[in-house]
Amino acid sequence: MTWENITLQQFQDIHRLSLTANIDEIEKLSRVICILYNKTEAQVDEMSILGFNELAKDCKKFLSTDTIPGKPVRSFRVGVKKYAINYRPTELKHRQYVEILHFSDKPVENMHNIMASLVTRVKWGFKIRNKASNHEEIASDMLNAPLFAVYHSCVFFCKLYRDLIEHTRDFLIKEMMSKGATRNQATRLLTNSINAMDGFIQQSRSLA
Repeated sequence: MTWENITLQQFQDIHRLSLTANIDEIEKLSRVICILYNKTEAQVDEMSILGFNELAKDCKKFLSTDTIPGKPVRSFRVGVKKYAINYRPTELKHRQYVEILHFSDKPVENMHNIMASLVTRVKWGFKIRNKASNHEEIASDMLNAPLFAVYHSCVFFCKLYRDLIEHTRDFLIKEMMSKGATRNQATRLLTNSINAMDGFIQQSRSLA
């Protein structure tokens, strides 16, 4: 098993597992085997010692890795579907901008939702407009996207997006206040989003 074989959802499942307290390494490895090899806990329990140890050795790197291969890409496939990524924050519709801001407080957990706001379906060589009504369907597709493609693409966009938030902070605060938020609420949301993206970007550097 390699990083190239892992989907975004599997990575998110392992990420959540890595944050779970009070679970020893053997239990974590058992759950990683379940995630990566599509096995039930009962099936893992019934494995031979040699079989378990072989898979556990293979899976251990996904809990303590120092590298995730890949680089930002312009497009990728999920099954037979092709998606292109928009790396220009200023070209986003207001709705997409708000969606990303909403999900950016937890970039890893919401990576499928963030990507769903960035990508455009490509069919027969033509780009199909990203619509709010399709967000949930696209986010579901993103869960099955190859991690090595979407992870670094999301990191790269977050760097651009973070800088844009910094440069348009006053405008964004006024926009959110016009929608009913108080200045403190708007400021807190922007600060939390920037801090979360900073943490995500810093984490990616440690994995580079």
